[in-house]
Amino acid sequence: MSKLPDPLKRRDILYGQDTPPEVLKEYGDLYLQEGRANDAVEFFGQACYKEGLFHIRQMALEEGDLFLFSRATELLRQEVSSDDWRKLAEKALEKGKYLFALKAFEKVGDREGIEKARKKLKEIIEERGGDGDNKIGKRQERRATKDTGRAPGGDFE
Repeated sequence: MSKLPDPLKRRDILYGQDTPPEVLKEYGDLYLQEGRANDAVEFFGQACYKEGLFHIRQMALEEGDLFLFSRATELLRQEVSSDDWRKLAEKALEKGKYLFALKAFEKVGDREGIEKARKKLKEIIEERGGDGDNKIGKRQERRATKDTGRAPGGDFE
């Protein structure tokens, strides 16, 4: 049985005005132990626990997780070096997180990296039945048409 709180209790702990930083840190550690780094980063951020945020930032860098890396960096109020964006992009590419790789390469204007990531994304779209030059595969297009009654990119009212 998990020691983690249910979602309502989590909200009360995380955003409650009377929650001491030590408690927030403990919950952040629990979430991290359970493999829920996206929750842990929020608890560490609320606790202003820099050591925990640095740990998550480094972990995200090594995993090529752009979202988690960006969130930890934002909470730390740090700038990201070009070298870190490139490291993150290369790790993301290596781990098959091609959209994260593309976004990180775009942050530093690395044209070669951008093309590598785009090529990988195009290959995936083609494997899944898309035309590769279209941003959305045929299956996704059919699903979007079925769900909304109109083709993707249609007018919004």
